[in-house]
Amino acid sequence: MPKLTLKKRIRKILKTPRLLLITATILVLSTTLLFANKGIWRHVSLRRDVSSLTAEDAELNAEEQKLQSRVDLLAKEDPSTIERIARERFHLKKKDEIIYRLDGGNSH
Repeated sequence: MPKLTLKKRIRKILKTPRLLLITATILVLSTTLLFANKGIWRHVSLRRDVSSLTAEDAELNAEEQKLQSRVDLLAKEDPSTIERIARERFHLKKKDEIIYRLDGGNSH
């Protein structure tokens, strides 16, 4: 069978209604599959989003485990030590306590 050039193939498709219908159907279906709301591109995009969210979830779980271990360590410590750390960090004071703040900057 001799090779048909592209122009001859297109003419043959256009002349035969059955081939034209099949070609048009394939063209519409492939365009719909690629670019529709639930098409292949959307599927690929969602897959990428799922993988990035899975990685983020793993990072957050690791951070949560670290924080939980710190909470467990604090729970084992003396309550007065925890109270002292909280007062120092958040500048809190007891009822009858006076706090003196020293300026840490250098005076020129």
